[in-house]
Parts: sequence; C-alpha cells; structure tokens
Amino acid sequence: MSSVLTFTDPDADVATIRSMSREELTETGRELLRESRKHEARTVLAGAALAERVYREHLAGRSETSVWGSVIEHAEKLGRAEVSLQFGVSRSKAGSWVALADLLEKFPLIRAAYLNGDYSTNRISIMARAAQRGGDIDPDSIEGDDSEMSFEEIVLDYGSRATTDPVLSQQLDAALISMSPDSATEERDTISELVGDVTITAEVAGHSNLDAVIPAHYGVFLKSQIDALIDERTCRKDPRRLGPLRVIALGEITGVPGAHLTCNCGLDTCSKGSEAINSGSAETLADAEDAQAQDALPPEPTDAVKPVAEPEVADAPTPTEVPVPFGRALVMPDAPVLTVLIDPDGVLVPRLQGYGPIDPTYATTLADVAKTIHYPESARAAGPLIPQISDRPQAPPADPTGHGSHTVPPPGALTYAPSATLRAEVLANDAWCRYPFCGMPSYLCDLDHWRPFNHTDPEAGGWTVLDDLIPLCRVDHQRKHLGEWVPTLHTDRRVEWRSRRNGQVIVTYPR
Repeated sequence: MSSVLTFTDPDADVATIRSMSREELTETGRELLRESRKHEARTVLAGAALAERVYREHLAGRSETSVWGSVIEHAEKLGRAEVSLQFGVSRSKAGSWVALADLLEKFPLIRAAYLNGDYSTNRISIMARAAQRGGDIDPDSIEGDDSEMSFEEIVLDYGSRATTDPVLSQQLDAALISMSPDSATEERDTISELVGDVTITAEVAGHSNLDAVIPAHYGVFLKSQIDALIDERTCRKDPRRLGPLRVIALGEITGVPGAHLTCNCGLDTCSKGSEAINSGSAETLADAEDAQAQDALPPEPTDAVKPVAEPEVADAPTPTEVPVPFGRALVMPDAPVLTVLIDPDGVLVPRLQGYGPIDPTYATTLADVAKTIHYPESARAAGPLIPQISDRPQAPPADPTGHGSHTVPPPGALTYAPSATLRAEVLANDAWCRYPFCGMPSYLCDLDHWRPFNHTDPEAGGWTVLDDLIPLCRVDHQRKHLGEWVPTLHTDRRVEWRSRRNGQVIVTYPR
C-alpha cells in the first residue's frame, strides 16, 4: 500500500493517508514501519562503518609501537565526531551506533532480524546486550527439557513477543539470572562499584536535575513512599500533572524546608485528610466497581497519616544567625512494604515487587528488611518458562466454561472478588498486564474473569479461580469489555487475543 504514496509531495501524501480505510491504514502503517526500521538499521551500520574508516585512516602509516592507549582513544573519538557531523546526530548517539554495530557482529541472527525490519533500534540494543551478557551460558544447563535453542535464539524468541521494551529487558534479565545466578550477582556488584552514584546538577529556570543509580530496593522504597503520600494528600480532582506532585512529595519525604503536599482541587467536599477507611477486602479497584458499571472509576482511598515528630535541633543559632526551618523527613507507614517473591526450591528467579527479577544472593540480603513470600505451587510447577524447544507443542485452551479443572466450585469460586491468597497466586504467575504491548505491573492491575462472572447465577458463569483470572490494567480491562479483541486463555496461561474485525491473533505469555 505504501506504493500509493509519492514520498515527494507531502500534501498529496497527507491527503492520501486521510482518505484510506481502517484496513488500508493498518496495512500501510505496518509496511511503512518495517521499511523505516530497515532504513534505520542500515543507517546505524553505515555510521559505524564510517567511524571505522576514519579510525583506520588516522592510524594508517603508524608503527605498531606508536599505536597505544591515548592514540587509539583519539582515533575512536575522531570517528564518532565525523559520524556526528555527517549524519547530524550527537556524538553520544554516534557512539551508541558504533557499539551496537560491534555487538551485532557477534550475533548474526539478531543482526539479520534487525536488517529485516523486525525490531526497533532500542529493542535490538536490549537484545544484543542480553546476548552478550549470556555469551558464556550453556543453554543445556537450563532446568527442564533438553534445550534445542542457542541463547541467541532464546533472545530472539523473547524479542518477538508482544511486550514493551522494559518488559523484554526484565524477561531477559530473569532468563540470565535463571541460567547463571553467580554471573548476575557479580554484574550487580560491578554496577554498584563502578556506576552507583547520585548526582545533582543545575538545570535552567531555577531547577536542578537529579540522576541516580541506586540499589533496586532503594528505588522501590522511595517510589512507594512518594506514591503513598500523593494518594494520601491529593484527590482525583487535583488539576496538576503527576510529575509536579512527585517532586513536592520527594521534597517533603526527604525533609526539604517548605515542601508540603496538599490537594489543590479547591473543593469543600475534598475527602483527603479524613479518617482512613479500610474494608479489609482483597478486591481490586475494578473488582468492586465492575459489577455495577465497568467504565466507572472507584473513589479514591482516604487514608490519613500523621508525620513523625520533628527532630530536635542540637545547636541553637547565635544572635547573628538566621534560623533555617528544616523540614521533617516523612515516612508513610501505610506504603507497601518491600516484598520479595522467592522459590523455596531455588528454581524460579526471585522477584522484588515494584522492580522485577533479582539474583538469589540479593534476595537473601533483603531478608532482614523485606517481607518474603513463596511462589505458589502453580507457578513452581510451571517452572522458569524460558523458551527452550523451538517446536514445543502448544497447550490447549483452558476450560471454556471458566471453571478450570474444577467440577465443584472450590471455596470462594462463586464470590466475584478474589481472596487475597488467590490474587497473590495470579500475580505470581503473571508479572504484567496480559494485554498485548502493555507493561503495567500486575500488582497495579485489576483481576479480570476471562469467562465473565455471572452475578445473577454465579455457578453458571466463569468462576473466581486461577484458571479464569488474568491481570489487566484499568484501561485494558475496560478495553477488553469493548469486545474488539477477544481473549482465549490456555492451560499454560498463554492468552491469544483475536481481532473480531479481521481475525488477527496476538499472543501474550505469563511471567
């Protein structure tokens, strides 16, 4: 379909695109995206080749004894600088192209997929780096069936899935940890030693830029504290973006003078600050609301937390000093605690909730500061789920009645809201929203009945059991109920999403 575009007359192409049908737009868009990726892949390789050419020309004619550290480094910089000038990109971008091209020399299958337009440059970079990290891994060491796939093929399998780039990165991390936990521990220690840092630099217009590489549990703790304070102090009617709210919350949590988060909705009826309401229910946000109106948003929680007492000032100011009103470092006690999911059998990779997979040694070090829970039996029985056999037979669809393997409803099956135990089991099997290309962590998702729950006759509809529940974020939960894409859950927890319009199928995978 892209053949109907001129690529020389912008106005004509805009008019042509606007006149296309939905099917034509879908076909043309996919074709154009693939072609653009092909062009970008060749641009990257051309840039790297130019840098290599400049590098060799600069060193040509020099004796071997004169080619050493600083000379080589200077030649490499000249190459990157020339790419920057000729291609109109930054020197750091030119350097990333050179590094990627060097990596792809080692992985011909990944490079071929890149040149074929299968993946974006960012996604292929994630895949190439993972393949490099796993270069010394023997796939035969994987728990489970005998492997018939090289690690490069395993990376390609993960890359082909309907996931976001951050989710792909986590899945490859989990595979690497599963195959070589000691190497993952060494890599974490190396990053902590060489890269770990907190830097604060001046930005324009009275702002600063904060950049940090910190241990994963530090980040999870800070994020949960910030989120809890925003949830505590502001309602849905607050007109500000989430970003500025996070900035103020970070300032108050760390005790910045004058930093205090309050709701700016301006409504007398704002409920924030009232006494906490806790029903003790394990229902997710949409579980309670979906029974009445699937598109209605639930009310915000109304928890209120008193800040800790202000610390005493050790030294009083002299008469010539102006006292500085230091803030109070605030801890939100109702924020989620650090939680690590582990396998007592040591087969499944530990997961830090709010972050993702971590190596077993790290999980052990967190035992004193984090809540530890075990993978449920259903997840442990499934194993690490690393693709190993290229022609592995596909599991059949789950029971179409939504009853799973049960002939008699187990406890809780006829209740719409899942119990806390069942919710934890679903989340252990599914780390993310199961809608294609969504990266929302499952602990922030609703639990959706694959086969609808029948509120009039619960025994006749889908039951509240593991085999009828999948996590969907709020937006995708509502999108699923629109019915344009229909899911089919399989016994291995694969979900096939089929388009009602044209029969297209997109598959998502557990964990």
